[in-house]
Amino acid sequence: MPARGVPALTTFPYPELDEREEDHWSGAGVSDDELRALSLGAFYSTRWDAFHDAMLLGPERDHPLGDRRELAIDTLTGAWGITDGNEARASMEQLLEGMHAPLYALVHPLVMASVNASERDRFGERADKQRAFLRQVGSFRGMDNPEALVRDYDIWAQAIKIGFTDHLARPLPNDIQAWDLARVVAVARMAFTAGYLEADVAWEYCMRALVPAQRRYRNWRQFGDAYLAGWTYWQATEDLAELKNGGVDRRMELIRLWTRPTSPWRRIELNEPDGKAETEVAEPN
Repeated sequence: MPARGVPALTTFPYPELDEREEDHWSGAGVSDDELRALSLGAFYSTRWDAFHDAMLLGPERDHPLGDRRELAIDTLTGAWGITDGNEARASMEQLLEGMHAPLYALVHPLVMASVNASERDRFGERADKQRAFLRQVGSFRGMDNPEALVRDYDIWAQAIKIGFTDHLARPLPNDIQAWDLARVVAVARMAFTAGYLEADVAWEYCMRALVPAQRRYRNWRQFGDAYLAGWTYWQATEDLAELKNGGVDRRMELIRLWTRPTSPWRRIELNEPDGKAETEVAEPN
């Protein structure tokens, strides 16, 4: 019987999520901030059944498509068009600058203003004005195809109206920078495993991604919600059918990261706990 006021320990409350492999930890001697940086890409570590605390995408195991290095090369080529270190660096620089996050920052507030309008826009005047505004912004920014912003606007509005964003937190996140930052870590780890980058370069990019993540998000809950909103926005513009099928599955993976005792998001906080730095400074020699 548990002591008074102390809750009894229970098993992980989502047995269907435990069908995946256990979380993998290599025991590598990484610092707290290095672990935080790697944990930005924890969604991918989980999907890849990879170590959470190492740059290399181990542990190795038999796979019909090849070893970890071959799988990393195949993924970088097929999903990213990356075939060497220079291309990996270019992609990560673009992600750090903002690949999808700046587009979402333009489109999402306009869509929400339209969706939440107090009066019905019977003739679509509000939407027409917003589309015209997005065309102007696209032209002003020198986009090759300003109409792409209008396309994103229409698709995102449709996704929200037909319920394809119901797996997201409410209210919907205002930014999706976590989506770009998580992929910095994913590309860095794949590029290192593929042999395209040296370890110090891969670590440099991961640590660079940590800085804006800590500045923008207070905890892993906020980071995960923004990451999923980013994936949803991207997937909506790519394939609405896949969004319908994949959104709930990804939400469940995030619940696993938020709640599973062996998850990296339970092992370390995104930001240094309040007061810890001051306590460390005050300790006597």
